[in-house]
Amino acid sequence: MKGVHRVGLGVIDQGLSSISNAVFLVAVARVASVEEFGAVSLAYALFVFGLAVQRASLGTLTALAATVRRPPPLVVSLLGAILVLVVGAALGVIVGVDDHPAYYVVLVAALVIYPQDLLRYDAIAQQRVGLAVVSDGLWFAVTLALLGASVLGASISVFVMACAWLVLGAVPALVALAVPLRQSLVLRTRWVADHAPDLRLLGPDAVLSAVAPLVLASVVAHYLSLDDVAAVRGAGTLLGPLSTLFSALQVVLLPEMARLLGDHRLRLAAGQAVVMSIVVALWGGVLFLIPDSAGRELLGDTWSASRAVLIWATLELVMWAFASGPVALLTSYRRWRALLTLRVAYLCTVAVALGATVSSGDVATVMIGMLLASVVNCVLFYVVAAREQRRL
Repeated sequence: MKGVHRVGLGVIDQGLSSISNAVFLVAVARVASVEEFGAVSLAYALFVFGLAVQRASLGTLTALAATVRRPPPLVVSLLGAILVLVVGAALGVIVGVDDHPAYYVVLVAALVIYPQDLLRYDAIAQQRVGLAVVSDGLWFAVTLALLGASVLGASISVFVMACAWLVLGAVPALVALAVPLRQSLVLRTRWVADHAPDLRLLGPDAVLSAVAPLVLASVVAHYLSLDDVAAVRGAGTLLGPLSTLFSALQVVLLPEMARLLGDHRLRLAAGQAVVMSIVVALWGGVLFLIPDSAGRELLGDTWSASRAVLIWATLELVMWAFASGPVALLTSYRRWRALLTLRVAYLCTVAVALGATVSSGDVATVMIGMLLASVVNCVLFYVVAAREQRRL
C-alpha cells in the first residue's frame, strides 16, 4: 500500500475515532442534566488525560518503530488504566459524584480502550491500517446508535448509555484488533528497560502535554461548579473531533515522517499546521452559525453554558493547530528534551493564567486566560523548532 493511501486510510480511522468520542458525549448531554453531564465530563477529562499520555509516550515509540517489529507494551497500558481508575475514584470522592454512577463507568472503560488504542498504533505502524478502520468503525456504529436512540426519545439513562458504550462499543473494537494482532499480545517485561533512555524524557513530556485540560477541569470543579465544568467540556465536545484529531494525526504521520528526511519532513509538518488551523477556524465558524434550537438538540441543557465559552475554546484550539506542526517536527527528530522544556513552560503559564482568573468566579474569564497561555506556548514551539531545524 502506498504512503498516500496509508495516510488516507489512517485519517479515516482517526476521524471515526474522534467523531465517536464526540458523538458519545453529545448523546450523554442530550439525556443528562447539566450537573450530570459535568460529572461524566470530569471523568472523561481524566480518561482522555491518560489516553493522551499513552499516545504521546508508548504510542509515539510504537509509531516511530515503523521499520522494526516491536510489539507494544500492553501490560504497561493496563497499568496506566488502573492508575487512572484509582485516581478517578479518589477525585470522585473529593468532588462528590456519588449520585452519578456513569462517572465510574467511564473510568472503567480505560481498561478496555487503552489497550485498543495502543493496538491501533501497532496496526498502523505495521501498515495494516485497515484493521484500525474496522475496529473504530464498529465503535462508531455503536455510538451513532446511542445518539439515534436519544434523538428518537428512547427512555435511556446516562448510566445505561455509558455501559452500552463500553460493552457494545469498546469491547468489540478491542477484539477486532486483538485477534488479528494476537502476536502483539506477547508479554514483554523488558520493554520499558529497552526504551528507558527515551522514556526518561518522553514519559514526563507526555504527562505534561496532556495535564492542562485535566487541571482546568479539576480547578473549575473545585473553585467554581460542576455546571461550569459542563460548560467547558460541552464546548470541548463540540470541538472534540478536531482536538482529538491532533493527537490522532500523529499516529498516521509519524510512521511516514520516520521514513522521510530533511526538508520533506519540514514540508509535511508545515502542511499539517496550516491545514489544521484552517479546519479549526472553519469548524468554529460553523458552530457559531448553529441556532439555539439546534444547539439544544445537540447538547440539551448544556448548550447555553457551552455557547458562552465556545469562542475562547475555539481560538485556543486554533493556537494548538498552529503548534501541531513544530510538535510533529520535534517529535519526528526525537527532540524529547526540547519538548519537555516547552511542556514545563506551558504548564507554568497555565498555572499563572488559572491563578489570575479563577478568583473572578467567571468561567469565560478562565477560558480567556487559557487562550493567552496557548498563544505563548505556540510562539515558543515555533522558536524552538526553528532553532532545532537550523542545527540539522
